[in-house]
Amino acid sequence: MSAFSSLLKKTSAILLVLLLSATFAELGIWQLHRAQDVQHQAKSTPERPIVDLEGVAAAGHNLRDAAYNRLVTFTGNYVKIFVAPKQVLSQTKVADLEVGLMALSRNRAILVVRGLNDQSLSDRSDQITVVGRLYPHQNEDHATGSATTLSRLDPALVAGVGKYQLFDGYVTALRESDASGALISGSRIPAPQLINPIGGFYWQHIAYVITWWFMAILVLFAPFYNRSVKKRVANQAQSS
Repeated sequence: MSAFSSLLKKTSAILLVLLLSATFAELGIWQLHRAQDVQHQAKSTPERPIVDLEGVAAAGHNLRDAAYNRLVTFTGNYVKIFVAPKQVLSQTKVADLEVGLMALSRNRAILVVRGLNDQSLSDRSDQITVVGRLYPHQNEDHATGSATTLSRLDPALVAGVGKYQLFDGYVTALRESDASGALISGSRIPAPQLINPIGGFYWQHIAYVITWWFMAILVLFAPFYNRSVKKRVANQAQSS
């Protein structure tokens, strides 16, 4: 019974060491992946071809990850114009934007950021074709909302207008053209690809990789070191 108990303790100790070592090794692998993500984030993503809006999104459904940042095109007419104040365009620039609710076929609609709210964009009620970048809806308010003001770029804020079936997210127009193909002029804004920020820096994550893997090796080595110390102490005791 004593031998079995001793074997059980040794087995439990071995399993605990292996579990701790595997956990530390897995944490190191996770940090390695984070470092790779930071490295990939620094590289520009190749632009994909322009696609029809309905090819990547559907009205009444949440925006899929694959639809983020896509250049899309669609045709409709503006049924209402809003102002979205205090939108952040860069680290140093904040501006009020003109946003239109564009009605598409089959009683669907989508929010379109036309450009700066500086009276450069003419009011249009005819059929317009838009080419722009599709973004997820905003979650944080930038201003106080009203019947003509959007506190954030979010189709949920216009759900009561016309009772359209709305596309999730919004599109920042790179260009608009009328039925004849003529471009509609106005103060457009940049529509860069969004990058999901990853915390930390490349070498910071690499340092964590080294730390976790060192811990994994240390845990594996510790039992042998303890045994070596005990054996040395025992030999010294016998010698004395």
